[in-house]
Amino acid sequence: MLEIFRFVFEVNFFVFPISAGWLTWRKLRGKPAGRPLRMMIMSLIMMVLTFVGILVNETPENKARVLGNIHHMLGD
Repeated sequence: MLEIFRFVFEVNFFVFPISAGWLTWRKLRGKPAGRPLRMMIMSLIMMVLTFVGILVNETPENKARVLGNIHHMLGD
């Protein structure tokens, strides 16, 4: 189950910036937002949901390791 959450998160991690760029390109040319805006919002929602799913399904050892890595990266 954890692998499924990670896969969906990784897919949406790439869909979100692509849809945001497409939305920006359309708005700069005066076109309506439409589908890119919906795609960006849905991708953001799915990223949040899958991130929560990843955190819920991980073991305490993996959680501590990941949080330690994040803390170490922010400290540098």
